[in-house]
Amino acid sequence: MDLLTFIGLGDTYMPLIAICVFLFLWKRIHKQEYVLFVYTVLSAVLFGISNILGFMSLRNLPIYHIASLAELVIVTYYIARLLTQKSFSQLFLIISITYFICWVCNIIFLQPLHVFNGNTSVLACLIILFLCMYYLLTLSNKEEILYFQKLPSFWIVSGFLMYSALSLLVFISYGYINELPSGLMSNQIWTINSIAVIIKYVLMCAGLLCYRQSSRQRKASFQSVLLL
Repeated sequence: MDLLTFIGLGDTYMPLIAICVFLFLWKRIHKQEYVLFVYTVLSAVLFGISNILGFMSLRNLPIYHIASLAELVIVTYYIARLLTQKSFSQLFLIISITYFICWVCNIIFLQPLHVFNGNTSVLACLIILFLCMYYLLTLSNKEEILYFQKLPSFWIVSGFLMYSALSLLVFISYGYINELPSGLMSNQIWTINSIAVIIKYVLMCAGLLCYRQSSRQRKASFQSVLLL
């Protein structure tokens, strides 16, 4: 297995690593992160199946349609909950319903299931990118910014922001480059997306590990109180 193939499989093994981190810290993480566990499991399953179909030279493009919808809904739910402190906010419902309508129309009129869904992938990246930037902007106006490196949500949202920014460029150009006679350039472009996936999960795991650090700090504080 060459390096590019290994990087390309990051959409399968990186969610599995994140799942292991989730299970290791399950009793310590807040309930608001549970939706990300669903996200990682779903990603591992969908892209695992996609890679298997790809190795078998079978069509896997319908999976990308499903994955873009699932990612938009789950990530929007997570960030909207951080912003509004509500389980189901109007922000989440408006974005999800609007995107779903665009997703269905794109399949019917523009990019059916056997075609790469560049339109809805670009739209999902744009929405997630703006939500991430808005959350970090609101965080900068709070006292929590003084210890941002200890906030799980800061690392997790930063991961989605970097992934969306890099993948946005990939999805915009991929459809056009893929039409060229040689598929070499499209494979190179897609490697950028694979690297973005790895960065996303690395930062997600870094955010989850903040719970372990905070737990240790609470334990140390409790022991110091006992000594006093």
